Amino acid sequence: MRKLLAILMVAVLALSTCVAFAEEAADENVVTIAMQTSPNLDPQWNAGATGAWLLGVMYEGLYDVTATGFELGGAERVDISDDATVWTFYLRQDAKWSDGQPVTANDYVYSLRRLVNPEISTTYMLDYGQYLKNGAAIANGEMAVEELGVTAIDDYTLEIQLENPCTYFDSILTYSAFFPMREDMVVEDGTGNWAWDAEKSVTNGPMKMISCDEDQEIVMVKNEYFHSADEIALDRLVVRLIDDTNTTLQLLETGEVDLINTYPSEETERLQEAGLYHASPALSTNFLLLQCENEPTNNALVRQALSYAIDRDFLCNVLFLGTKTPATTYVGGGFPGSSADTDFRTEGGDLISYDPERAQELMAEAGYPGGEGFPVLTCSYSNNSADYTTMFEYLQAQWEEILGITVVLEPLEVASMTELRDAGDFEITPQAWGADYMDASNMLSIFVTGNFINGGRYSNEEYDALYTQSLATVDQAERMELLHQAEAILMEDMGTIPLYHSNNVALYSDDVLENVAIGSDGKPILTDIIHK
Repeated sequence: MRKLLAILMVAVLALSTCVAFAEEAADENVVTIAMQTSPNLDPQWNAGATGAWLLGVMYEGLYDVTATGFELGGAERVDISDDATVWTFYLRQDAKWSDGQPVTANDYVYSLRRLVNPEISTTYMLDYGQYLKNGAAIANGEMAVEELGVTAIDDYTLEIQLENPCTYFDSILTYSAFFPMREDMVVEDGTGNWAWDAEKSVTNGPMKMISCDEDQEIVMVKNEYFHSADEIALDRLVVRLIDDTNTTLQLLETGEVDLINTYPSEETERLQEAGLYHASPALSTNFLLLQCENEPTNNALVRQALSYAIDRDFLCNVLFLGTKTPATTYVGGGFPGSSADTDFRTEGGDLISYDPERAQELMAEAGYPGGEGFPVLTCSYSNNSADYTTMFEYLQAQWEEILGITVVLEPLEVASMTELRDAGDFEITPQAWGADYMDASNMLSIFVTGNFINGGRYSNEEYDALYTQSLATVDQAERMELLHQAEAILMEDMGTIPLYHSNNVALYSDDVLENVAIGSDGKPILTDIIHK
């Protein structure tokens, strides 16, 4: 009898514990999102939008992205020298890592030395390292990493010296490559994959990771040591990792996830009518990479002909149901121009158009009148996007009808397409680039000779020289003029074929979520969201 009573007591206690846990869980503000698999969570190895989205809630850099721009985050104030080459940051003294240790200037020094260290060779070693004093020389193995112009004056004072004057360096510092990192937690594996280990994930942002399966799900909870934890609405973030857009949409509509930002474009009208579609302009461009080293796309006349044969207005407003903005050149709208009151795109004007007759003339000038003698053209793309299928079936029809050439479509698995693009082993393939920071230079940087995004191997010495000169130019109007000249060369060469500018899309129900704001980087600010 006593044994039975004991068993009953244990059962009652267990039940009450479960009830208490359920009540506690019910009070949590939990949001579940879905994104593509295997985001890279190492701030300096990541080069993808999904990884950047999560890194933005796991880490805090010197500046934070806001809905309207950016503001000081991990620093309380900054002093900038008159020539914009020395930036001195005074760090928050209440900033802590997720294990309670203080964030110090030495954490930034370690991180930025790691960024340019050629023995590690992180993704953005040269792209961002070149801004730092001696950064390029160190990355090229010409100087020791200790000679980088980044110094911890004391625990909470960080001095960053630049190679050249840079008045927009604050916007660059919003990117994850400049986040602080804890040297005692980092494992150098040549990929950044160590960062998927929840036990190694010590971060300084509003959320911390407690579990991670890079192919299934990531779970984060509020970082109780974050200096502004009381202001963070989100208690728990669950990230479902799924590549197929049809599956993510189904999960949204069945209530298994609360928010997604990718979906099959053919569902746009239905989603708009259902009140799930929320969009805003994005600082990004979708374009075609063309193999610029091999025939026939190494011929600028051929590349121009292909571009003039594309009706971008029809593609965006009919086939994509108005969800894209037709590209009239490479850099889209929204980037600062020669002054705070101007826009880079408005100043530069339109540089490409739809002109079938001109396309035919150019193809004939290239030696292929009516497409005669032109080899079969293969378009390779990932098979996980209905948008790509729609787009390339349209391009195939246009190019065959207007130019008289034969076009073959080659849909591939994501991993195979990534491998092909990285190796430059394609003729035409799609690519997109969203700005890491709000300056046209970031968009144009990827077509500098040797840039890792420049999979088509486009190269023009004059373009490179103009871009390099812009980096050393302080006057904003002069710098913008140099970038306009560079863009004009890129479009004259048709080193890439711009297609459209995307919208930042967040799909969710207003009955489920509130306070969903889109940051200036185009990503929903997750920490502010409230689950009703």
